[in-house]
Amino acid sequence: MNEQRPELPRDRWREFFDAMTRDYEGADVTIEELRKDFGDLYEAERLPLAYLEYDPKDDQFSVGVGGRDGRYPVVLRHAVDHPRTILADVVGQGEQRAFDVYDAEGDQTIVTVYLVETPETAYA
Repeated sequence: MNEQRPELPRDRWREFFDAMTRDYEGADVTIEELRKDFGDLYEAERLPLAYLEYDPKDDQFSVGVGGRDGRYPVVLRHAVDHPRTILADVVGQGEQRAFDVYDAEGDQTIVTVYLVETPETAYA
């Protein structure tokens, strides 16, 4: 897939991620970092979503995973300070949502949310 994901306007970041948290809390999430100084690495792979958020006061995007039960008792929080660009799109024919978050240094965090099929969407 070579197409670039559409850019999410900054003035919609907070409301968009609040809605994503409401709609997909508990869905599996993967967090991957592509950094110039350390290379590519997975920070979390298919852990339950606790939250996605953007705090305009601190100018910080963050994603929390885990913290839901005895299997994942602690919330792992990944933060991107001063994000410059956030790209968002549905990929995999509606099975995943992916977000590319770029910081001021050009490092990239990719957050993939694996959508949970509900009875309402199973036959759509």
